[in-house]
Amino acid sequence: MALSPQKSIRRDLAILWFWIVIVSLVLAGLLVVLIRQSAGPQIARARDLAAVSCETLRAGATRLHLATTPGQASGTRPLPGAQAILDLALRDRAGMEGGFWQADAGVVAYAFPTYDGTGIKRDPPSAELERIGATAQRALDASALITDVRPGLREAVVFAACPADSSLPALAAWTLARVPLIGSDVINSLILAISLLLSSVVLSGIWLGRTFSRWRARSDELQRQLQQAERLATLGRVSAGLAHEIRNPLGTMRMKVENALVAPEPVREARVASALEAVLTQTERLESLVSTLLALTQPFRVERQPLALRAFLDQRILTHAAAAQQAGVRLLLSEASDTEILPVRAWFDPVQMARVYDNLLLNALAHTGEDGVIELGAGRTPQGALFLWIADNGPGVPDGLRDTLFEPFATARAGGTGLGLALVKEIIEAHGGQVRLAKSPRGARIEMELPWPAS
Repeated sequence: MALSPQKSIRRDLAILWFWIVIVSLVLAGLLVVLIRQSAGPQIARARDLAAVSCETLRAGATRLHLATTPGQASGTRPLPGAQAILDLALRDRAGMEGGFWQADAGVVAYAFPTYDGTGIKRDPPSAELERIGATAQRALDASALITDVRPGLREAVVFAACPADSSLPALAAWTLARVPLIGSDVINSLILAISLLLSSVVLSGIWLGRTFSRWRARSDELQRQLQQAERLATLGRVSAGLAHEIRNPLGTMRMKVENALVAPEPVREARVASALEAVLTQTERLESLVSTLLALTQPFRVERQPLALRAFLDQRILTHAAAAQQAGVRLLLSEASDTEILPVRAWFDPVQMARVYDNLLLNALAHTGEDGVIELGAGRTPQGALFLWIADNGPGVPDGLRDTLFEPFATARAGGTGLGLALVKEIIEAHGGQVRLAKSPRGARIEMELPWPAS
């Protein structure tokens, strides 16, 4: 079943908003990654890691109580046990190098376990020895952990130093980490560009929501105006049809009464009786017409309730069985098949739906000749709605009447008012359903769909 235009637009807007949210989340994630890759966060992480690594070296040195030789120069044989401490402490920290520094000897032990080059790197970085010594001396003077950063264009070098052993006041542990940096200008430009893009996407979503809200309000107003215009147009057609339908009975009654008044005395009594019968018949027709019009103009109160559908349809057939028998027409309840299974229970207003079936069956009986067949059926649509239909094997609906079949006073039957099917349409739509004239190889087939209650 096709969606209404408003529901289709809402579905498309929901899909559009979903993709706006996805794009916003992706851009926000990318923005977070770029911010984390900027110099500040990377250096802060490297500083923390260098400090932790330095504290690990100090703890190892304290446990082993390293012995040093005063005056030992940088680059000489490492102190006993120092190399093992360095390898163990730094092997799981990629890019971290470190060692021990002594005030009168400089770097006395060094390791870089995660070095990417060939072989094992045992020589401390000569370009950083001065900064290593200065940071270590500051740590010894303060008896506390000291961190320092040497900024650069391509990379920043983060230093950390701390006293290695309280029993050896001249020995300090140190660590060093290099932080490769993308050009700050590039990072800042990317962050600015993605921030602007993210802002544009978010603002577009907000603008779209506000636009849709205004459009919906305007659409509701236009819908009310259109309904009002349709009601006025329908009122005009109904008024014209009503004038025609009332004029015919009035003309008949006037003619009968005038004939009775001017009739000669011998036949006057018979003509008066005939005129009174004609007036009574035409009055009943006018009452029926007015009752149907009132039913069309008054709002329907649909009181749905669950009921046994087969019993309801059997009752409708029984109600019109005598008229069908008199017309030589068979009324049948269609047997269930694979695609049309008669539900056990239905959910609608039985009083209003009885009026629907009465009008449809009376209309079908009027157009089905002797030995004709009228079938009633029910089932469920693939979407879960209740599907009802009435079909006959009569002559069918004329082509010129198919488009206006459910409009008031649209009829091709002599003596018909064309209000029965209009009432059917009003009742079905009051239930939130649809009624249509379906294609049929022979006769007429009216199909109705009613909503099924949510389970």
